Amino acid sequence: MQPDRLTLESLADSLEFDAQTLSLRSCRSKSAPEQEFISAADSTPVFVIGYLDARRQYHWLYSSQAEDIQITHDRVGDVQTLTAVYSRIAGHEIQVTCRVQASRNDRFMRWSIGLVNDAGLDVVDVQYPFIVCRYDLQGTAGSEAILLPHGYGSGRLIENPGAAVPYGGAWKQKLAPDSWREWEFCARMGDANHYPGMQFAQFLAYYNDRAGLYLACEDTAANVKRFAALHHEPGLRLGVAHVGDWPAHGERALEYDTVTCSFTGDWYDAADIYRAWSFKQKWFTPLFQRQDIPAWLLDSPVYITVRPQGVLDAGPVLPLTAFVPYEQCIPLLEKVAERVQAPLAVILMGWERGGSWVYPDALPPVGGEASMRNFIQSIRAHGWRAGTFCSGTRWVIGQCWNDYDGRDYFDQHHGADAVCREADGSPWRETWDADWRPSYACCLGTDKTRRTAQEFVKHLIGWGMESIQFLDQNNGSATFPCFATQHEHPPVPGKWMAGKMKQFMDELHALAREAGQDKGAHAHVAHVHVAHSAESGLNEVCLPLFQETELRTFPPHYGVDTIPLYQYLFHECVVLQGMMGNAPEPYHLAIRNAVNCVLGGIPGGVLTGDGTLLDKDTNNWAPWLPRLENSANAFEMIRTVTALRRGAGKDFLVYGRMLRPAQTGGIPTIEWQYNGRTNRIPAIFHSAWHAPDGRIGIVLANWTAEPHTVSIQDDRLHAGDGGIWLSVSGRSMESSTIDSPSRSVSLTLPPLSCALLRH
Repeated sequence: MQPDRLTLESLADSLEFDAQTLSLRSCRSKSAPEQEFISAADSTPVFVIGYLDARRQYHWLYSSQAEDIQITHDRVGDVQTLTAVYSRIAGHEIQVTCRVQASRNDRFMRWSIGLVNDAGLDVVDVQYPFIVCRYDLQGTAGSEAILLPHGYGSGRLIENPGAAVPYGGAWKQKLAPDSWREWEFCARMGDANHYPGMQFAQFLAYYNDRAGLYLACEDTAANVKRFAALHHEPGLRLGVAHVGDWPAHGERALEYDTVTCSFTGDWYDAADIYRAWSFKQKWFTPLFQRQDIPAWLLDSPVYITVRPQGVLDAGPVLPLTAFVPYEQCIPLLEKVAERVQAPLAVILMGWERGGSWVYPDALPPVGGEASMRNFIQSIRAHGWRAGTFCSGTRWVIGQCWNDYDGRDYFDQHHGADAVCREADGSPWRETWDADWRPSYACCLGTDKTRRTAQEFVKHLIGWGMESIQFLDQNNGSATFPCFATQHEHPPVPGKWMAGKMKQFMDELHALAREAGQDKGAHAHVAHVHVAHSAESGLNEVCLPLFQETELRTFPPHYGVDTIPLYQYLFHECVVLQGMMGNAPEPYHLAIRNAVNCVLGGIPGGVLTGDGTLLDKDTNNWAPWLPRLENSANAFEMIRTVTALRRGAGKDFLVYGRMLRPAQTGGIPTIEWQYNGRTNRIPAIFHSAWHAPDGRIGIVLANWTAEPHTVSIQDDRLHAGDGGIWLSVSGRSMESSTIDSPSRSVSLTLPPLSCALLRH
């Protein structure tokens, strides 16, 4: 009698599959064999194929639609392989081969898939493996959590994913339903929600307090993917789509494996599995080995934004008399530099001629090009740096707050040649800000997009700007997807996207080199050392192409699911700056920059017309008035953070690798109400770091105006032969040693201070 289940065992896990379909029916960790991960149903597919029909609409084919399935179970030495061949799916001449391989000497289960397409089907993606887990893993109630390496910020941890949450006066599920709409590449789903892009690493994990399940792709060639955790009856799906490069006629075996394994612990343990693999890849070069990072950037200037027109994106954009002409900003910035006692990186934003963020019809800048040049020359004369954020590869056709209408400019400059196309050929419109800044996403796979951008960036470098975040809207340094048939790429998203990003960034780096070599028009910028950046954390593939990245931080326990996953994975590979981010009022700046301290980001803020910094709970813009925060405290926090980062903490906070935090005790939670919101924030934030020379450091930051005493227990501090070194950045920088034979260290942090403990 044929068994109804087929079993594979790895070093870590035991998996069971349906003997007739090869659908996954059971997954148990050998470390917690009583815990079942899988929520099986007869309808659960083995794979899904996303394709475009004759009308270029996106649909799914399912493994259950195969007319024939042949399954074999092979063993070669210690390696066992299950292979299933699915033929004629939904009447199409398509054959899919799925393999799962396991060895008791390997912790990973290895999943692979191949496709033979003799139907001419326009395949967009193949989704495999198809893993549906239980919401309740039968450990401690509510301990389940999903780790996702994407989202606006540095990573997401969705705790208790089966719970409902308030939503507009009602309730909703935390996870969206698993449907074709969640996987379609279209304007509705955004233009950066993929890997490599806003999804900055290629893995996800699901765990509770007993065991977890890890899924990752071991791909080094920048194949496009999309990862998602979604509701799929009768449980939640850990999903991955392998996007693009599937032949309409021919065959392809996916060039990389998807791997799964169990683990014990929390999100740090899952990230450790991925980090061990990612750090062996070609994109990993630590900062201390990179030759392309400007010395000024490694010296951590305080990042200060100047926005010369308007105080809101969705608001009036008239030039601000406090900032235009630009030269009158200099006295305000001098006071900032005096208060933070450090050089500045002055980042101009929203200066475009047609209105804030209008691109490419941006020149000359509001206030005039002469004033801009004089301002930047004065900045550099002070020993500071100038830079800008831009609009990335978008073509803005309107600014609704000043009646700018760029449609004629778009037509006259053949903007349609640059625009990304959706699957049906329609122009790819940006959606999230369309009510005030209508625009199109533009394709890096066109000469028009790249040449337009190059001419624009050439002006920025010619003015003397050295920190350039041109790809501000290409979150995660994403190349926007495109289905155009007349561009320099196949008519579907795919690995061409990473290739075009590299080509584009190589061209921008060449512009800076040419400006430095020009003895004529650009002789005054011969010593410019440009650092290129992107918004929202560079994806791993692009780490070698950029020198810095912007991460908007959030304090712990602040009602969002953001965690410092990006910092944990990639801090040592690129310089992070946290000039913007969220934190509660009326301590926004002090809290946010204390968070910057412990997460290894350059501190900063947004300049207002009286020389103070914007103190509202926003990750970018808000009205300047009323003033909410003690400005002296805000500047003092930036000063002490910067002093530690530029001094004793440099090897850790600039060059270091983030570690699991230390165990601490005695940190009070500060609770207050403001504008109807109750806030509960730890008085001291902390983190742990590994310096390039092997030293271990614990960094702490006290954002409050009161001293607080904290105890730290961490065996890593006792790894050396000598005592423990303590550096405290408060009203002055003080260093001392702690001769501590016990495993616990106690110290008192002064108000608005930060400290480093190291062996």
